[in-house]
Amino acid sequence: MKKYITYNKKTTRKILSLLLVSAVGISSLQPAFASQRKSQAQDAKKAAESNLNSVNNNISSITARQQDLQREINALDAELVELLVNMDILSDELDIKEQEIVQANKDLKTAQQEENDQYERMKKRICSMYERGDNSILEALLGASSMSDFLNRVNYYNAVYDYDREQLEVYKETKQQVIDLKSQLLEEQSEMEEMQENYKLQEADLKTMVAQKESTMDDFDSQLSQAKILAAEYKETIQQQNQIIRDEEEKERIARETAEREAREAAAAAEQAAREAAARAQAEAQARAAQQSAANSTSSSSTSSGTPSAGSSTSGSSSSGSSSSGSSSAGTSTPSAPAVSPSGATGSDVINYATQFIGNPYVWGGTSLTNGADCSGFVMSVYAHFGYSLPHSSAAQAGCGRGVSYSEAQPGDIICYSGHVALYMGGGRIVGAQSSRTGITTANATYRTIIAVRRIIN
Repeated sequence: MKKYITYNKKTTRKILSLLLVSAVGISSLQPAFASQRKSQAQDAKKAAESNLNSVNNNISSITARQQDLQREINALDAELVELLVNMDILSDELDIKEQEIVQANKDLKTAQQEENDQYERMKKRICSMYERGDNSILEALLGASSMSDFLNRVNYYNAVYDYDREQLEVYKETKQQVIDLKSQLLEEQSEMEEMQENYKLQEADLKTMVAQKESTMDDFDSQLSQAKILAAEYKETIQQQNQIIRDEEEKERIARETAEREAREAAAAAEQAAREAAARAQAEAQARAAQQSAANSTSSSSTSSGTPSAGSSTSGSSSSGSSSSGSSSAGTSTPSAPAVSPSGATGSDVINYATQFIGNPYVWGGTSLTNGADCSGFVMSVYAHFGYSLPHSSAAQAGCGRGVSYSEAQPGDIICYSGHVALYMGGGRIVGAQSSRTGITTANATYRTIIAVRRIIN
């Protein structure tokens, strides 16, 4: 009997285990395909994130280059505006210079006329004296009433002669002064016209550079637009893969919960079947025991023995204990899952050094005192010899040092005009890189309108 009960218990356990394994196996097959799809989505998301990071770095680089380029364009625009202002000022100064030349021509014509008139008057007097002859002069002198009168008459004739010669020399000198002035005005006009041509060349160069940089900016805009489109596409890919991952994780969660529920239900069903099988086995055992007891009761009428009854009781008790043990065994649950001169030089030292280079060429944008410099490059290089660092820009140099009036100007001061600079020599003269025609030369300080005088050496 014990062997039969034990056999039933083992059979029940096998059935329960088989049911659990089957339930877990079937449920584990369900998320296999979902896990593969989730892995693919994660790989696609990782690739899209890497591409997006690369595109974002490219966008940052393009944006930084755009900002640098915009600063360059702004600087060129400012330089172009300054150049146009200087061209307007120079045009006004040329108009004034032309008026001065017109006035000089008038003054020259007047001086020539005065010289001719005086010369004609002197000729008439001399002719009159000679036509009247020496006797008339002698008679005039001898007709003097006294020695004093005689001397007065002699002095009169000498005074007339001296006056005529002095006046003639005065008109000659005036005429020469007007000629010299006209020549100087014409030279200054020529220099200013050449400067105007240089301004036009600079304007063309600046406009070309601005156009080139604006074209580059347009190219950057196109690159940036394409990069942003790519970035949007990669972001959309990431969002799509995230949705796939969320969907697959939700499927996994549902599959896992379903498997756990089915496992619990299978376990409960197996346990119920085991209990029912145990109950049937116990009932069968009890029935057999009852039959055996009845048979023993019949034979006990002749022989007195309580052992079978006791054995039956013991067997029932054992069976009951085995059943209890089987039930306990079946109740298994599934697991969960940032100014003093440096050299001590004076303004006169600056001028003495600067004048060594008179006659050297003018080169726009140049800074070489020997091979060629423009106006601001000349001033910058001269002062660099004495340890000063000045900017290579006439407008910027007009803000260097400290300002003084022209009446206070000393040798070495920077004389600033519209779009032009030079060094003051003293005595109303300047030295500087004037134009490509004259090169480094001297000129009158007031040949153009002075807008500032800057003192570098205190």
